[in-house]
Amino acid sequence: MTQYLNLVQRLDGLQAAGDWPAMLMELSNTVIALLNDPRAKGLVFGSAEMDRFCLAAGALAARQLNLATPEGYHDHLAVHVATELYDGQGGHSLALKDVIRARPDLTHVVVVTNLHERELPLQNFLADLPPTVQMLLAPPMQLRDKLQWLHLQLATLKPGLLTLFHHHYDVAAVGAAQPGVAREIAYFHHADHDMALGVYLPHALHVDCTNLSFHKCQHFLGVHHAVYWPLTAPDQGARAGHAFMAGGELRTCSHGSAGKFIAPARYDYLDVILRRLAEVGGTHLHIGMLPGPVIDAFRDRLAGAGVDPARFQYQPPVRSLWNHLRDGDVDLCISSFPFQGAKGLVETQGAGLPVLIQQSTLSKHHSTRDLIYEEALWWETPDDLIRVLAAQTPESLAEQSRASRRFYEQWHHPRELAYALNNARRTAPCPPVRNPPCDTLALYLR
Repeated sequence: MTQYLNLVQRLDGLQAAGDWPAMLMELSNTVIALLNDPRAKGLVFGSAEMDRFCLAAGALAARQLNLATPEGYHDHLAVHVATELYDGQGGHSLALKDVIRARPDLTHVVVVTNLHERELPLQNFLADLPPTVQMLLAPPMQLRDKLQWLHLQLATLKPGLLTLFHHHYDVAAVGAAQPGVAREIAYFHHADHDMALGVYLPHALHVDCTNLSFHKCQHFLGVHHAVYWPLTAPDQGARAGHAFMAGGELRTCSHGSAGKFIAPARYDYLDVILRRLAEVGGTHLHIGMLPGPVIDAFRDRLAGAGVDPARFQYQPPVRSLWNHLRDGDVDLCISSFPFQGAKGLVETQGAGLPVLIQQSTLSKHHSTRDLIYEEALWWETPDDLIRVLAAQTPESLAEQSRASRRFYEQWHHPRELAYALNNARRTAPCPPVRNPPCDTLALYLR
């Protein structure tokens, strides 16, 4: 019997016994194991079977509470369920803010399950939202109790709209999203590189926030009720008057969480940046979290290669990436690899920065040109990257800057998300996707 059939058999047995707490743990542990398996990334995205078990566990938990389907809904109310929220970072946190802003006619309540019982900057998260937005934080308790607590909140609130912004493995969020708990349920598929619970919820609107994921879910994963809500960012203006390559040197940057850079891949990020600094000159700014020992070791490598370590600059996460890029002196953004950051690319293009992106030969879910403007610079191998960077001039970068900003205005302006959320079809026009060849053997063996 295969591992998969063993898993299904265990869950079937637990369901027959009514042991929904054990079902929750089995499902959560399965997803977390896949997240920690490098070979699953870009290959495993969801499971209708696991979603069915998650809903079954949630139904058993609700039955113990004697909860009934609401007889009416508060159609002015939107409830958004998240596992964790962050301030100034975390693409899904920023995307949730954009969804809230796109429906100013509704009252919004954000419910945080906080499965890991972390200290979260929730007040900072609320700081730039309307004061009417409310926050509910689950108290410290076991996973089974988190689910029942969430059941009770939703039964009391009776929202017209329920959106799920949970992390991949949040069985409480998915288990509580039972048919009928809200007039409309929308699953926001932000965890699109990995296995995530909720992808196949049969009664929910499946929301993809990138053209890449929308195309994948519709044409390859067989997801029903799929719609497109574009990633957006409030328009804070493009940079003006920037002198590209001031002093004759190129200043580049990369941004994103550590997981987008430190992962098994064909090309190591810091290896490539060492070549970039040694062979092209200028400086490189890294924006985001990297472990201190990793930074120290890289600076030692630079010194050993005869490159001044000061030419690699490190900036911890900033509150507004857009403003930091718009007001800074960076000439070009080298998009994160091996994994791209879609939300960060929206802000980068909104600020009008040129982008150099890797077209991964492993999988478009690693890095792809699909998420940026047609004329953008791209590379497959480090030799390509060096060649492209060395060919840039102030004039070519200025043209790239204009194209970058145009793409934001056409596809990722807040009006596009507002259109999707407010029309009857609940979707917006979607940018086209390319179909580059992928080496699936290299993907498996990486």
